Amino acid sequence: MAVLSRRAALGHGLAAVGLGAAASAVAGCSLGRSEANAAHGERVVIVGAGVAGLAAAAKLRANGFANVVVLEARDRIGGRIWTDTIGGGRPIDLGASWIHGVKGNPISAIASDNGIATSPTDYDNDVVHFHDGGEPPERAEDIFDGFWSSAGKRPRQSLAAAYSNYVATGELGVRERRYLAHELNTIVEHELGADVGMLSLESITGGSAYPGRDVVFPGGYHQILDALVPGLDIRCADAVTSIDHADSPIIVTAASGATYEASAVVVTLPLGVLKEGAVSFRPALPAPKQRAIELLQMGVLNKTCLLFDEVFWDEDAEIIGYVGPVPGHWAEALNLYPATGLPMLMMFNAGNVATELERLSDADNVALALAALSEMYGTTPQPRDARVTRWFSDPWSRGAYSYVPIGVGFEQHAELAGPIDNRLFFAGEATTEDYPATVHGAYLTGQRAASQIAETTHRRRAR
Repeated sequence: MAVLSRRAALGHGLAAVGLGAAASAVAGCSLGRSEANAAHGERVVIVGAGVAGLAAAAKLRANGFANVVVLEARDRIGGRIWTDTIGGGRPIDLGASWIHGVKGNPISAIASDNGIATSPTDYDNDVVHFHDGGEPPERAEDIFDGFWSSAGKRPRQSLAAAYSNYVATGELGVRERRYLAHELNTIVEHELGADVGMLSLESITGGSAYPGRDVVFPGGYHQILDALVPGLDIRCADAVTSIDHADSPIIVTAASGATYEASAVVVTLPLGVLKEGAVSFRPALPAPKQRAIELLQMGVLNKTCLLFDEVFWDEDAEIIGYVGPVPGHWAEALNLYPATGLPMLMMFNAGNVATELERLSDADNVALALAALSEMYGTTPQPRDARVTRWFSDPWSRGAYSYVPIGVGFEQHAELAGPIDNRLFFAGEATTEDYPATVHGAYLTGQRAASQIAETTHRRRAR
């Protein structure tokens, strides 16, 4: 049987009911300047130095655009790719961690071309602990398949309602119900960053997935960024506040008061930032695009990363599940020991649980994570170091990645992607109908925007 990424596996499960999808720590910015003798003199401004913005800039530069500037609000590049350090210099990915499906994936190609090491994640190499002891039910797979079959009868209802309806049949015991809720949390809520009450079978059915394993970067995802930035003009720590595209040239204004004139602008702002209206557009974005921004939602997935002196958990299991007394809390951890050789756990929380925990201090989050580990393994040592993320509170992201809620179609991603007057272009994971909520999706949209600009420039010059 072919090895599937978790997202491909989720799509495979949906296909069973006829609704499946097709199948450095970079602390600052590169301040290089492109060659002045390249073919195109038009200035292009790219808003955002995440992977979409960097992909657009790199492709434009390769296509001979000499005057491309990338404006970034943060004091680092990467956006939701964020390789920090833990324990005195060891890399840890606090944002994106995986290449989702390595076969044919453009991020895999960058890794291969640049000799960047990866390590596969085997989601079947897992262990699940119940806080009160015991093992998962023997018919675990049948329970999950039964749920999807039941949900398929009413694909527009929330998955929370589908769960309640399935439980109401009386076919499941208490332990089986708890296990099913755990599986829905880790496989659906963690993948979408949203509670099952916000999702339906119909709303999670869309997009495509690359085949092959999911892999992580033992040395950090920043290595992919490092491969894109050489020669790019990137200016950090100056947030764009307005984009005036009423006339030509477009005027982009930053918080510092700096202004940039451009013949084309690529907007790669995260959906959460667009929803907040942190950047004003003059004139306002077209009503269909504003509606897409309103309808699509931003999911939250947070990490609590713990580095210990030694491994005290299931050393060989890559995924550690926890069915605790409070559903959805600390339900899954990635054991990074097999990939890095370091005694390190990456613990996840999603949706409303994640946003609630963001209100707590780092120390309180670590204490709760240790309490969950103690329920699984007994007395637990204090970590040597820890990192805690708060993606919902982050003003430059306002969430982890986009999702399609109940009653909304995947076509809203395409609506958000459409250019305006062939001068204002949009990129980022929320602007792809095929690969939303992925690094490769964001990367491909950056390349798409660069191609659109090149084609537009060619047509204008051919007149």
